[in-house]
Amino acid sequence: MRDQWNRDTERAILSNEDAAVLLGSYLPNAEVVKVEPTKGGLANSSYMVELSNHRLLHLRICQRDPSAAEKEYRLIQLMQGNVPAPKPIHFSTINPVNDFPFMILDWVEGSRLESVVSELRSHDVDHLGESLGGTLALIHRFQFDEFGFFNDHLEVLSPMEMGGKGLLSYAEDCLLHNLGGERLGDSLTRKILNFIKNEACLLDEWSEKPCLTHCDFNASNILVKRENTDWVVAGVIDWEFAFSGTPFFDLGNLLRPPLGEICGMETAVERGYRKAGGYLPKEWRKMSKLTDLTAWLEFLTRKNAGINLISDCKTQICKTMGEWV
Repeated sequence: MRDQWNRDTERAILSNEDAAVLLGSYLPNAEVVKVEPTKGGLANSSYMVELSNHRLLHLRICQRDPSAAEKEYRLIQLMQGNVPAPKPIHFSTINPVNDFPFMILDWVEGSRLESVVSELRSHDVDHLGESLGGTLALIHRFQFDEFGFFNDHLEVLSPMEMGGKGLLSYAEDCLLHNLGGERLGDSLTRKILNFIKNEACLLDEWSEKPCLTHCDFNASNILVKRENTDWVVAGVIDWEFAFSGTPFFDLGNLLRPPLGEICGMETAVERGYRKAGGYLPKEWRKMSKLTDLTAWLEFLTRKNAGINLISDCKTQICKTMGEWV
């Protein structure tokens, strides 16, 4: 689906000379021989930079929300040694090329999961699913005192309601006070709100502590590699949306189509999550689908949401309601 969506921002244009200027604050004598945009992300601009000594770096220009850039970098620092993520090298808010904050990370060798999904065979699913679930459990081990968004020091700014009332309030804001309702029409808007009023109380059963939530944990932001003959997670990238939430944001995102429709994938993810020490309640899949509605509703409020994204939002929301048992 994502490959048909519009970018949130125009990709920053970066030449070899521009990259050398930005790297100069950390590697003053670096000679850049190649700059190549990475595939995937729809918000910020990321590049693979190759130096003359063949070292590869990940140069990330944080243009979607510059105020969130330092938070993202600090989160990557926090996870080092505990979660497969890029090694942080340098961060700066001083950018003489295009004024946006930027970070330099070590390059993670691997393929975006979205590029290998079509190659997966039944014998790949068990091992990859367990690796995905285990990686999520590692991320969710980082706990906080409150739900909410982080400041630059990884402190929660304004506590949020994560139960049924929180979901309903958010849905009403997206659909009644923003562009969502206009794009869906009155009939579908009423149907969605009634569904949430009737079912969202299931989220109130979650009583565990708030945990680190990637909040964009999908096949575009997960790098995988072959380990012997099995696919495993090599790294998780693009942490700009991360906040203190519940596991269901990441599980719901991960198990959207196409991954969630692969036979055996959901079971393997659950197994890997539990093996790595993560706790999931009996109704975790329903709770994940309910929580994932927040993403589809938020997409509908974006001014530059294209027809493909709006169509996918309608399809996925209706599918959640239609398959609810």
